[in-house]
Amino acid sequence: MSFNVEPPAPAGPPEPAAAGPRPTSGTSTEVPDRAQPDGAGSGRAAAPSDGGSMRPLVVFLVTAAVALVGSIVFALVHAGNERELGQLAHAHADIVQAVDDGRAVQEDLTQQIAEAEQVLAASKGKVADETVRTDLAGHVAEAKELGATQPPAVPDSGTAGLDTPEDIAALEAKATGWATTLRTTSTTLVEATKETQASNREWQQNRKDAQAEARTAAEQAKKTAAQLKTAKTTLTKVTAQLKISVRDSAYTLSWTADSGAPATVRSTLEAHRKEGQAALTAAADQGELSSVRELGERREAARAAIEAAAWDARATVADGSNGRLDLDTLCKVGVGPEGQDQYLRCDASKAWEKLGAEFEAKFGKPLRVEYGYRPYDWQLQALNEFGSGQVAAPGTSNHGWALAIDVPTDDGFRFGQPEYEWLAANGPEVGWHHPEWARAGGGREEPWHFEYTE
Repeated sequence: MSFNVEPPAPAGPPEPAAAGPRPTSGTSTEVPDRAQPDGAGSGRAAAPSDGGSMRPLVVFLVTAAVALVGSIVFALVHAGNERELGQLAHAHADIVQAVDDGRAVQEDLTQQIAEAEQVLAASKGKVADETVRTDLAGHVAEAKELGATQPPAVPDSGTAGLDTPEDIAALEAKATGWATTLRTTSTTLVEATKETQASNREWQQNRKDAQAEARTAAEQAKKTAAQLKTAKTTLTKVTAQLKISVRDSAYTLSWTADSGAPATVRSTLEAHRKEGQAALTAAADQGELSSVRELGERREAARAAIEAAAWDARATVADGSNGRLDLDTLCKVGVGPEGQDQYLRCDASKAWEKLGAEFEAKFGKPLRVEYGYRPYDWQLQALNEFGSGQVAAPGTSNHGWALAIDVPTDDGFRFGQPEYEWLAANGPEVGWHHPEWARAGGGREEPWHFEYTE
C-alpha cells in the first residue's frame, strides 16, 4: 500500500497582498485583516493562520499508520505460514506413525500365519465343518500376499512430492489404507484360526461322544447278553418246574375227585393246568430278551396258579390223616428245587430253623430243603415214579405227617461229606435224626433223609 503526501511550504515572510480585488477561482480563501492592537498601522501584513502549524503533525501520523499497517500485514502473513508449516509437520508425523503401525502388524502377521498353518495341518480331516478350514486357507494365502507388500515410501516433509497439503493428504490416505488393510487381514486371520480351532474341538468332542456312545452301546450289548443268558436260564428252570406242576396236578385232580372234592375247585385247577400246558407249547424268540422274559413270566405265573389251585383242592379233602393235613397247621420251611413250597409241622419247623442257623454259621451257606410235607397226591406220584421198593406206600410216609425232610445231595449231603457228618451228629440235639434204615448199610441208604421225633 502507498500513500502520496504533499511536502510542506518553505518558511519565510508571506508575500504582500496585491491591490485590488482577489481572484475568485481556486481554493484560496480570503482572510480579512486582523485589528492591530495599540494603534498599529493598517498597511502591515497579517500573521500566519493555525492550519499551517498542524501540517507536520498530520504527515507524521499518516506515516506511522502506514508503518503499523505494514507490520500487521507482515505479522499475519508470517503467522499463517507458521501455522501451515505446523499442520504439514503434524500430518507428516501421522503418516510415519501409520506406516510404523502397519509394519508392526506385518511382524505379528508372520507369526499369525505360522500359527494358522499349524492349525490347518493339525486339523486336517478333524473338523466338524470343513468349510472353516477352506476359509482359513484362503485367509492364510491373502495374509501371505499382503505380508510381502512394502509400505508407502514417506519422504521428508517439504521435499519434492510432499511439499503441499494435497501431497500430504494423498500420502496419508495411502499409508492409512495400507495399515488398515493389514489390521483387517490380521484380525480376520486370527478369527478364522479360532473358528478352525473351535471346529477341531467340536470334532474331538463329537469323536469322544461317539466313542462314549460306542462304549455305552457295547456295555449295553454286553449287559443285554448277560441278561438274555440269565433270562434263558430262568426260562429253563421255570419250564422244568411248570412241567412238574402240570404233571403233579393230574394226580391232584384224580385224587381229589375220588376223595369228593367240589367240582368248582377241581375245574379251577383244570383251567390253570390247561394254561400251563399252553404256556409250555408257546415259543419265544431266543435272541430277544423281552420275548424270553415274557415267556418265562408267563410260565412262572401258570406254575404259581397251578400250585395255589392244587392247595385249594387239597384243603377241601383235608381230614388230618397222613397226606391230608390242613395247611393252616403247617409252617413253611422253604421252596424245593421244583418251585413248590415246602412245609413241616410247626414244632418240627422251629427245630429245623435252629439247626439251620447253626449250620450256616458253620459252613457259610443255608441249610436248604428239597422236600418236606408230602401230600397224598404227591405220594401217589412218587410211588408211580420210583416204585414200591424205593418209597413208602401212600398214607404211611413220615413225609405225609410233615415230620420228615430231604436235603439236596448237591449241598454236601453224601456219606463221608462234612455237611452230612455234621447234620447227622448235631441234628439229634434238636430232635432231627438220621434213621437207621437210611444210614450207610441200613438197607435203604439215603444220606439226604432226616426225620423229626418229639
